[in-house]
Amino acid sequence: MVTVAIIGLGNRGRIYAHNFTAQGAKVTAICEKNPVMLQYMRKKLGLSEDRAFLDEKNFFAAGKLADALVIATQDRDHYRHAMAGMELGYHLLCEKPVSPHLAECEELEETARRKQLKMVVCHVLRYAPYYNRIKELLDSGAIGEITNIIQTENVGYWHFSHSYVRGNWRKESETGPSILAKCCHDLDLIYYYTGKPCKQVYSIGERREFLPENAPKDAPARCTDGCPHADTCPYEVSKLYYKPTFKTIPWLIGKLKVITGKGRPKLKDVKDALRTGPYGRCVYRCDNDVMENQTVCCKMGDVNATLTMTAQSAFCYRRTHISGTKGEIMGTDTSSSFKLRVFGERPRTIRVKRGIGHLGGDQGVVADFIRLMETGEITPRLSMMSQTIMSHKMAFAAEESRKSGKAVPIE
Repeated sequence: MVTVAIIGLGNRGRIYAHNFTAQGAKVTAICEKNPVMLQYMRKKLGLSEDRAFLDEKNFFAAGKLADALVIATQDRDHYRHAMAGMELGYHLLCEKPVSPHLAECEELEETARRKQLKMVVCHVLRYAPYYNRIKELLDSGAIGEITNIIQTENVGYWHFSHSYVRGNWRKESETGPSILAKCCHDLDLIYYYTGKPCKQVYSIGERREFLPENAPKDAPARCTDGCPHADTCPYEVSKLYYKPTFKTIPWLIGKLKVITGKGRPKLKDVKDALRTGPYGRCVYRCDNDVMENQTVCCKMGDVNATLTMTAQSAFCYRRTHISGTKGEIMGTDTSSSFKLRVFGERPRTIRVKRGIGHLGGDQGVVADFIRLMETGEITPRLSMMSQTIMSHKMAFAAEESRKSGKAVPIE
């Protein structure tokens, strides 16, 4: 039986704990700095007190406690935790992005190779049936050779406000740029589809909506302080978090553990957290600085690829349009199908299974990682660190280009 230890029990860490146990592996140790969440997950996983660590120093000092380590902490902690894990001989499953610094990404890749350890990055969209089927068709030559890719990441106004205005990924200095934090999935898909390294990147971006000057003059610092615009503002917190109606987003109810830091939050816990914590702030009076809208143009060998990220969309979804010498593929990933149009033939609707958790990608990456631990097989979908580094280089180059206004070559 494959055993795993998990550091970081936020939303992603809890999801991985569930998927590993559901697929026959065993979680043997956990580390989480929130004591309430630590004890909640310890009991849920049936672990003894000595296998639940509040402090990361004690966690790593305890030695190797499993076959593999799942790293689901904040972006800027990944490097430290990955290096400490590899020193103990852990194989790694690391959340993306690996690090907001290229030098740290390169050092992790070199360390994993030197120590002959497997380091897999959670580019989970590779494993979603929707994207996996597109990859199969591309590899089969269904549309000939790829000539152009247009990928659009519609973050969703409610998702962006939760994660990138009020939440953990709002400040570049504390995490990283939004094009890396949110869209390294998309950049990885572009690399995965083409199989060609990126040669050059050009990017533009802007912040437009979530700015202090856009706040109504009579709006308080917090939604919970009696905002006179509560009825008309789409970002008013009760609409997003605990009053689901036709016009609100029940998806965010799933984030209540994140907002409260509790395993089984009650309505009072949610209201208290919104009154005092970061998620209750007016979206126009936060300390966010990451891009809301950004376009990245990539030269992938002889393929032109464009990625656009936008916060201003009603729903959270991705749109893909891949052109080839013999046809095209078009679709949105919230659907259970996409269009295959081969030139001179009738269009085909390709139907796929629609999974839960990144369209089924969360279960898929765990299944392939367990297989890797059991057999050593590196399936084509596994995003090893040696491959992952390309998507990160593309994001770093995009930020350099956005700030300089010039195209940036990638070595």
